[in-house]
Amino acid sequence: MKALGRGSIASVVRVGLQVTWVLLWVAAGALVLGAFGYGLLLWLVNTGAVDATILSGGGGHIRMGDDGSTFHLTYDNPAGITWPVAVPAFLIGAVAITGALIIVWRLRKLFDSFSSGEPFRRENAQHLRVIWITMLGIELARYALLALTGLLLVNFGHPHMDANYQINIDLSTWGAILILIVLAEVFREGARLKEEQELTI
Repeated sequence: MKALGRGSIASVVRVGLQVTWVLLWVAAGALVLGAFGYGLLLWLVNTGAVDATILSGGGGHIRMGDDGSTFHLTYDNPAGITWPVAVPAFLIGAVAITGALIIVWRLRKLFDSFSSGEPFRRENAQHLRVIWITMLGIELARYALLALTGLLLVNFGHPHMDANYQINIDLSTWGAILILIVLAEVFREGARLKEEQELTI
């Protein structure tokens, strides 16, 4: 199977990117619903309908109705979902999904040109540039949010979690960013040479 053009490997990857695009939007919707559900849970805790122990971990019950007889449910939540844990988790999810949407969108544009057999378009260098900048932003945001999570746990505490957070540097991600920086320049130069060749002809 050829690498570029119609019916090529690039065309197969393009289809996979379209499926990934849809799945990422589903994940984004799930994240929004999760954040809304957590906000609703906080409201129920504040109104007294749900025991506050659900946020810090432990057993409790949910009651609906004035006398508590309309609806009653007991639960066991050993881990807890206090806001110092939940808020950074939602932020990390939002950064990851948003970044992935940007990257997949640009990859789709890139593989559109690969599938048409025109890899050295000027905009392809821009697509690669946006991808590596997005990856850089995601990685820096990951460090910041992990540091924020550790800071919140140290200051507000959590009975079931160790607050000694360690930020790991992912060398493979930084290597991929450096490779994309070089590839962006290669595609930019390739597009320039192609344009010069067309003008010469």
